[in-house]
Amino acid sequence: MDYIANTDLERESMLREIGVKKIMDLFHDIPKELILSTPLNIPGPFSEFELLSELHKISTQNRPTLSFLGGGNYNHYIPSTVKAITSRGEFSTAYTPYQPEISQGTLQALYEYQSMICEITGMDVSNASMYDGATSLAEAMLVATKIKGKKRVLASKAINPLYREVLKTYANVAEIEIREVDCQDGLTSDFDTEGSSAILIQNPNFFGLLEDLNTIRERAKDLLLITSTTEPLSWAMLQPFANSDVDIVTAEGQSFGNPISFGGPGLGIFAAKKVYIRQMPGRLVGETVDIQGKRGFVLTLCAREQHIRREKATSNICTNQGLCALAAAVYLVTYGENLGELARLNNQLAVYFSEQLQKIEGIDLVFNAPFFNEFIVRIDKGILLKLTDVEIGINLERYYPDLKDCYLVCCTEMTPKEIIDRVIHEIGK
Repeated sequence: MDYIANTDLERESMLREIGVKKIMDLFHDIPKELILSTPLNIPGPFSEFELLSELHKISTQNRPTLSFLGGGNYNHYIPSTVKAITSRGEFSTAYTPYQPEISQGTLQALYEYQSMICEITGMDVSNASMYDGATSLAEAMLVATKIKGKKRVLASKAINPLYREVLKTYANVAEIEIREVDCQDGLTSDFDTEGSSAILIQNPNFFGLLEDLNTIRERAKDLLLITSTTEPLSWAMLQPFANSDVDIVTAEGQSFGNPISFGGPGLGIFAAKKVYIRQMPGRLVGETVDIQGKRGFVLTLCAREQHIRREKATSNICTNQGLCALAAAVYLVTYGENLGELARLNNQLAVYFSEQLQKIEGIDLVFNAPFFNEFIVRIDKGILLKLTDVEIGINLERYYPDLKDCYLVCCTEMTPKEIIDRVIHEIGK
């Protein structure tokens, strides 16, 4: 934020305009015994230069660390084109473009985003974004119960544990029963479909493994098959979801051009079969023509939404992650057909790292199944003591007590072979 100083005359003018004599008059509702009689003993005020110098001094205390963390947020390289476009004043807002006559640029960008999501997933229709991957999955659960009329869903235990907590929060208010489906060797086990409206699966799942969606589709029978993905880069390597007759695809789109930013903001992706379009949550941007026959873009099928129908709306999601969706669109356009090459690189690095780790005594691969760019290893505590400057992965015991001493390891293009070899060398000392 810019540093802007106010003079005494400017302060007096502002106070006079709002009808008070001094700044403390603005706090008259606060009991006097709760107001400090003397200022806090803190340094400052600083000039902009002094403040930046102080923050730089603090930042030098940070310790560089090699990170192999994933589990829902992924460290990918973001091309400079993404920030160059998303930081333009015409785009730098997440607010909904209700007025098409002054929002054609934003609307077209979101339309292109929707088109690319449909292309990469194989689904018929995508909305213009949601809050994040967890809320996208929860909204899909609500859609399924409305379509099927059954207040029960099945959810695999291989779904991100934090996503399952969000599902429970939604389900509690909506009076939906969630039955969790066990896993065997890291993959979703068989399940009973009786009385349920949908089966919720993550693919690749939280353990990094690739679920057999065709088999799950057969088991699901007439249930809606809903998938969640936290690493959508995997889509560039895998078969489109439409090939497995998936009904609704949800995902966290942070990997597509959005920084980790300590866990947010995210980008909720939501795509589905066309038959469900009127039950979908969120904004839908459509293509049309104006009175002169020129191509244009508008928000369409708005009768589904909360600003039209309020309590009868398909969802209460309103202003969404439009700027993050724009970043994803620019990212996908920038990589183009090379997105598949990037996905293969991520996979190759993960396979290489897992193979090298297994050569070390005291480290074992937990699940022997195909994965994308994440895998689980069991590591002896003695080895962990050697990794003082390495975040080797997420400790899974917190979420799965039976996975004691197990770590979810992630590789991306930001952890190249040289870094992997360096870590292997450190462990082998």
